[in-house]
Amino acid sequence: MEGFTIPMRLVPRAEHGAHERESTVLNQALAIANGKGGVGKTSLTANLAAIAANSGWEVLVVDLDPQGNLGADLGYQQLGMGDDGAALSKAVQFGETLRPPVQRVRPHLDAISAGRKTRELAQVLHERGRADSAQAMDAAFAPLVDRYDLVVFDCPPGDASLGDLGLALSRCLVVPIKFDSGSMDGLEVMAARVRAARTSGTNSKLQLLGIVLFDITRNATALRRQVLEELEEDFHQGVRVFETAIRHSQRAAYDMRSDGLVAIEYEQEEEAEREARLELLKIDRHYLSELGPAKSASAQGIADDYTSLTNEILEAFSDPSPIRSAAEIARGDRMARAGAGPR
Repeated sequence: MEGFTIPMRLVPRAEHGAHERESTVLNQALAIANGKGGVGKTSLTANLAAIAANSGWEVLVVDLDPQGNLGADLGYQQLGMGDDGAALSKAVQFGETLRPPVQRVRPHLDAISAGRKTRELAQVLHERGRADSAQAMDAAFAPLVDRYDLVVFDCPPGDASLGDLGLALSRCLVVPIKFDSGSMDGLEVMAARVRAARTSGTNSKLQLLGIVLFDITRNATALRRQVLEELEEDFHQGVRVFETAIRHSQRAAYDMRSDGLVAIEYEQEEEAEREARLELLKIDRHYLSELGPAKSASAQGIADDYTSLTNEILEAFSDPSPIRSAAEIARGDRMARAGAGPR
């Protein structure tokens, strides 16, 4: 990754509006979570953070998942730069000053890593209880976050104590889903956690910023409408489903995590490799076997998906407004049609 240039994209650095800070809520913080694993949560975290940083935002990404897969997606795990969650654990348990152990993994991007110590921290927080744990996390992060425009929490699917703390500290929540029964069951879990955060007093203003769809085509309107109705039933509110969905490529997903590349970097590598293969074909096609398996032909499309989606998320995050439910929109359309009729 050293010396690798990410092309500048379209997302501008935000001028955040004033938001009154609730006791433990960090106004710059966005949680990414689902009650089920394997739905694109960590991939979304890595790509959102990297594209925002590439566009000039100062970004801190916080891995709360003891599996630590975010380190692989951003490449610092491969470089031996993580600390297994030690920095966060010491800050929360013993009041030590929290400093990101992974500095400038990309320009403008720092990371707080996770691992074995994160798992131990989860047990400590569980014994403390939700309110005390939220206060301890807030005390650790509050002196640090003002230097950042965006703080992204990658919340674990299984450990409620850590996941709930990500919700307690965040102003907004983004939920990625795939279209299978397990993913939808995970949404029910997330809806319950959001209600608990709002009603328990840990974060009464937590806003569901929107839902990100993985592995669905853009023109699957009937399926989108069905999912939207289920979401609004689960969350008891209007829900934004971001227009951009992330297409799936097993080859790309494997390559990006193995090599520690986000989608816009993988696109550059795929383009360079494709050009190299064309040059070798001009010389002797037998040399192609030395290059190994080709990268995914979907590289550019995936990079475009993540870039477009990041624009949507950051625009909504910079100026969040209440989302009307599908029923409210339909009712408004009926009233508009009635008003446009003959008099």
